[in-house]
Amino acid sequence: MESQYLAVNLRLLCSYVGSVTECSKKMGINRQQLSKYLNGNSKPSMRSLRKICDFFGVDSDEVHLEPELFKSLVSNQLRPLLSRNILDESPSGDRYARQLENMILDSSDPLERYLGDYYYYYMTPSYQGYIRKGFARLSSQNGIGYSHFYERADPGQAMLESAEIGKFVGVVFLLGERLQIVDYSVHCQRAISQTVLYGATKGNIQLLSGLTMGIQGRNSRIPFTSRVVFEKISDQIPLKEKLKGVKILDIDSESIPPAILTRLTTSSSIDNPHIFTAAENY
Repeated sequence: MESQYLAVNLRLLCSYVGSVTECSKKMGINRQQLSKYLNGNSKPSMRSLRKICDFFGVDSDEVHLEPELFKSLVSNQLRPLLSRNILDESPSGDRYARQLENMILDSSDPLERYLGDYYYYYMTPSYQGYIRKGFARLSSQNGIGYSHFYERADPGQAMLESAEIGKFVGVVFLLGERLQIVDYSVHCQRAISQTVLYGATKGNIQLLSGLTMGIQGRNSRIPFTSRVVFEKISDQIPLKEKLKGVKILDIDSESIPPAILTRLTTSSSIDNPHIFTAAENY
């Protein structure tokens, strides 16, 4: 069944680019071999699958999901990949690019210990008295940190088993012992969100506290910020099972660990009613 899902999902990915011949050229994979993958007659090696996933910007776990769920994750994410160096015409473009590259390089090695899978919790502005629980994967490729976030796309349907999953992708930096994540929704590129987390205390990355800032998903599109807590989870659990934990929880739900709820509701450390701060890791 997994191989059957894989072939269907690979055909969907290639449909965003063009013909099989065009896809094979762009990915550097033999056309006849790619055709076998798409028809389900052959399963790609780990190396070939990695090459395909890297080209389309998806995770290897994702391409084995049920086709409808996979389609909901990538339906608006994939477009023909064009090389557009939009900073080339800017007098300061080269300097900005070098600065960004330096921040990426500085983050590469120290970021390694934070890579992996998390659940994250924050107060959702869409429903008073509720906490959103999402799934996050922090990964690295060629020294660049990436984030993949998953949330229920429609808060009104968030507690239904068949609710659509929304996907957010971004980049991750570790600067000044603070994890800094900038991401956007692959389904609706109308906003950029930012999350800043305290670094691990005494090497413990089980819980990471911080702030997240974004725009409310409803028509009002109100900018908001909320405390957020990342909870490390095992890498051994299949992605499908992890996605089942993505939901909206009543603030009084017993399934919210007390340590997480305390960090979400703690008072600001700065004695100023107009300044909102995160709970420090402990």
